[in-house]
Amino acid sequence: MLRAIEKALNTVTTPVSRLLRHVAGILLLVMTVIVVAQVLFRYVFNVPLSWTDESSRFLMIYMTYLCLPFVYLTDKNIAMTFLTEILEKKAPRIFAAFALVAHIAAILVFLVWIKFGWNFFNTGSVMADSLPIPMYFVYIIPPVMMTVTIVYAVQKSIASIRGILGDFEDVSQTAKTAGLYEGGQQAVESTEEQEESPLVESKTAA
Repeated sequence: MLRAIEKALNTVTTPVSRLLRHVAGILLLVMTVIVVAQVLFRYVFNVPLSWTDESSRFLMIYMTYLCLPFVYLTDKNIAMTFLTEILEKKAPRIFAAFALVAHIAAILVFLVWIKFGWNFFNTGSVMADSLPIPMYFVYIIPPVMMTVTIVYAVQKSIASIRGILGDFEDVSQTAKTAGLYEGGQQAVESTEEQEESPLVESKTAA
């Protein structure tokens, strides 16, 4: 039952996270072009552009939030993993229990973020300083992406519950998804080996 739910969620979440990641990459490229143009016009042509600073800042905000689902799905948050890696290897069920607590805590944080983000969005009727857009367009991205990321947190929570019950198969294939962007086929093969190790250990323990 849990596998079926996780697999159903994954049919939507993984393609969406990849799409959002690609969009964020395009925004990063656009932001880079704008920043380079800003430097050229300011220091080479001595004609500073008024809109480049604000537009690049808005693009960075969008880029950051669009990457959040992919980062959450593939466990690519900034972290010190030397303890968690040992715990995951030696006591995978205990690790899964801690992961479940972390995902539940994340959902609660996201809910608070959505509430305050929506309140902030309601103040967005003012116009941007140098761009002809209302701040609604900037303030809407945090609550929207927090809502989307909650779905990913639920999916990861289901995977953690399965781990507590002794089912360690990566149904969502998050390791493969992350490996596609970290060195191609070799990374995918290494992640497959990592996926198999907890299964072998659980069978040995049984």
